[in-house]
Amino acid sequence: MASVRVRGSEWAVSFGLIVTELVINALKHAFPPHITAGHIAVKYSFADSDWTLAIVDNGCGMPNGTAAKSTGLGSAIVKALAQQLDAEVELVSTGAGTSVAIIHRAPQKVIAELA
Repeated sequence: MASVRVRGSEWAVSFGLIVTELVINALKHAFPPHITAGHIAVKYSFADSDWTLAIVDNGCGMPNGTAAKSTGLGSAIVKALAQQLDAEVELVSTGAGTSVAIIHRAPQKVIAELA
């Protein structure tokens, strides 16, 4: 198991709040009664200064058009916490589940991609 380095307690708190919010959302919305074998995965990967935190479920997915809007309080909280971590939120939802990734890329890599 890889160790996770954070820049301070505020980063750890932001990570914890993001995971809590997204897992609770998956538990509440992803698994209607007809889904009997639900899974939620919390994934973290990193390379140098880049990292990705993802919460993925194999539930029913979000209703059509919902993924594009995502304007609820929980979404606003996750987006605000991601901004504190200098990261972006990527949401993908299909009939086979939902994936929410919080993606941080080192500033120099972002600048190089824009050039």
